[in-house]
Amino acid sequence: MPDHNQTAPGELEVVRRFINSWSIPNDTREETDALPELARAPELWRKEFPQQSRSRTDTLGKLQRLRADLRSACQAEAAREQTLNEWFSSAALSLKTQRVGSATKLFIESSEASFVGYLVAVVANAIASGEWSRLKTCPDCQWAFYDHTRNGSKRWCGMTKGGPTGRACGTIAKVTAYRIREAMKPGIA
Repeated sequence: MPDHNQTAPGELEVVRRFINSWSIPNDTREETDALPELARAPELWRKEFPQQSRSRTDTLGKLQRLRADLRSACQAEAAREQTLNEWFSSAALSLKTQRVGSATKLFIESSEASFVGYLVAVVANAIASGEWSRLKTCPDCQWAFYDHTRNGSKRWCGMTKGGPTGRACGTIAKVTAYRIREAMKPGIA
């Protein structure tokens, strides 16, 4: 997967890593799902998500549904708003105030003591802060990345390989589009 800086700020990085537990590795280009193994092996879970534990309600099926819904929401599919709202309702979200320096800030928390509740609260806070719109998935490899560009217009995980295992999804897409346009031009006689 891309090596360049795509980490999300704060706790949103946990959501990004969770979404990327399903991926299409560049070497095989076949879907892989690390979540079943993470769910089976507590030591692997702690390594991937060291600050978050799972509860009995965090079933593999529920985690996979949440991950799929979050991935779709990152792709800015308008139909996903209702799905996110359903997750927000199920996580029993509440508002809390907290003093940060000289300002009082508003935070969204989940009363559901679970990894799912934690993730849903992080997403709600990211939406409230405006950070959520910058968490995106590459249309080619589906890798979730955080868009650090000034205007938030990044579309692909990367334009360059960024390393030996990387993939230049943006460059590949642009070259493909160029070749299609060139092939459609009338021939010169």
